[in-house]
Amino acid sequence: MHFTKLIIVAQLLEIMKFTAAFAALAAFAVTQVSANASIVRQFNALGATDQGALHACLNSYRTDNWDGKDCGGRGWFKGTHNYKNPQNCYDACAGLLVTAIDQGASDVECDDVEGGARCWMGFH
Repeated sequence: MHFTKLIIVAQLLEIMKFTAAFAALAAFAVTQVSANASIVRQFNALGATDQGALHACLNSYRTDNWDGKDCGGRGWFKGTHNYKNPQNCYDACAGLLVTAIDQGASDVECDDVEGGARCWMGFH
């Protein structure tokens, strides 16, 4: 009986850790939006999305690369034309992408323009 209670408590703690980590990511992402970043395309009707998986994908996409990937049932992309670096692109767009995911986006692109440089990222 006590062992079962311990397992349930451990499972609840794991859920609470995930919820706290997600809330921290969302708060961080919202604070990182560039004044020049904007959503240039968003479709919410192309199919059901797993919002939890898409949030996890976004969290793992702040890597130092411009490569695409498949994650959460969607194809992710990040590209540039003379932009500083891929992490800055992520920082500029992550908050907007969090909002789009929360709204049920199944296809979204964020662009950030800094002077003559431009980056774009999102999923489809």
